Amino acid sequence: MSSTPLILKSFFKKFKKSKKSNFEIDFKKIDISLISVHAIKTIQVLEENGFEAYLVGGAVRDLLFGIKPKDFDVVTNATPDQIHHLFRRSRLIGRRFKLVHVIYGREIIEVSTYRSQQKEILQADGSIVKDDNHYGTIEEDAVRRDFTINAMFYSPSNHKLVDFHDGLDDLNRGIIRIIGNAEQRYQEDPIRILRAFRVCAKLNMALNETSRAPIKKLVPLLHDIPHSRLFDEVIKFFLTGHALNSYRVMQDENIYSQFFLSPESELKDIDLFISNGLKNTDLRINQDKSCNPSFLFSFLLWHQVNVLWDRYKLELKHSIAGLNQAIDEVIEKQIKLFPIHKRFTITMKEIWRLQPRFENQSPKKIYRLLLHPRFRAAYDFMLLRCESNQLDKNIGIWWTSFIDADHHEKSLMVKQLTRK
Repeated sequence: MSSTPLILKSFFKKFKKSKKSNFEIDFKKIDISLISVHAIKTIQVLEENGFEAYLVGGAVRDLLFGIKPKDFDVVTNATPDQIHHLFRRSRLIGRRFKLVHVIYGREIIEVSTYRSQQKEILQADGSIVKDDNHYGTIEEDAVRRDFTINAMFYSPSNHKLVDFHDGLDDLNRGIIRIIGNAEQRYQEDPIRILRAFRVCAKLNMALNETSRAPIKKLVPLLHDIPHSRLFDEVIKFFLTGHALNSYRVMQDENIYSQFFLSPESELKDIDLFISNGLKNTDLRINQDKSCNPSFLFSFLLWHQVNVLWDRYKLELKHSIAGLNQAIDEVIEKQIKLFPIHKRFTITMKEIWRLQPRFENQSPKKIYRLLLHPRFRAAYDFMLLRCESNQLDKNIGIWWTSFIDADHHEKSLMVKQLTRK
């Protein structure tokens, strides 16, 4: 369980005294500099025109932790048409429930109208149709949110924090708690199961027992979710800056094996290899660098490929043929469990197939490998193997020196190899 965010520690000492009502709190501890100037401007325009407007959801939660949010969602009592009318550079999106994207250059602020609770309409044939596309109040909108810590509203213009479900208290205690009946809320949208664990991993918090209890029996519902949506949610575990902690949480909660082939035994060298890969992924994300999902999947599934490669290169008496058969078998098994997009599997296969060529240091093949379109990804993967004691570190050192060398130095390095 996480410790209390620093900006909340002093606040909670005076919490009872500072409450203006049961739900509204004067909260001046949030660092306004962490908020997008465009989100603030959007809220100000709405307020100046007589509407309520707040930041909502994960952005408020992250601000309370002193973390700069990646996205800023705004909610208001103005209708989509009214919002669209106020902002010249905006567009209406959505078919059933319209939202407004307010455009500021490359930044888009999504503005939505308060939504009412879902209604069930009885049809003539006895079936029930769920209708959840109606405007509502801020209280109704809060009930629709998934977790208490994601159901807080904040106005940067008057420092007002609106909290109907004790989200601030849960944040202080390091608790993730779903709003409403846990089983019913997971059944409404099984993706909430993944989001619960992802927030736990990101903020180092714990899911409370009531919210956890129904998950084990409801996990199979995840496989009824459209694959594209499910894939996007799963990938968020690893590409949002907390991949290593996410991996641990997914393993502890028996979620990882629902989506990825897992090693049959828990060996330290496997754990070291994957941990190093995830650490490097987190480092890149936190430095605002891109991270290709292909590389992520390549090291998550490498152990399975490596084990089969060792077996097949003996059976087939040819290392490359053995590697190719191992790759095809692992991809086939993974697709049956949880398909990975073809564009990613193509790159994964190339990364794996290039690995033996780092050890085959004939002059012509060295230069040919250097010019390969996937060389950089394969090189990074090879370094990860060296770092994790799967490959002789001297191979990684030699290739790093070779990449950094000028043309003349490269020629000398290759000549030295031929003399050995």
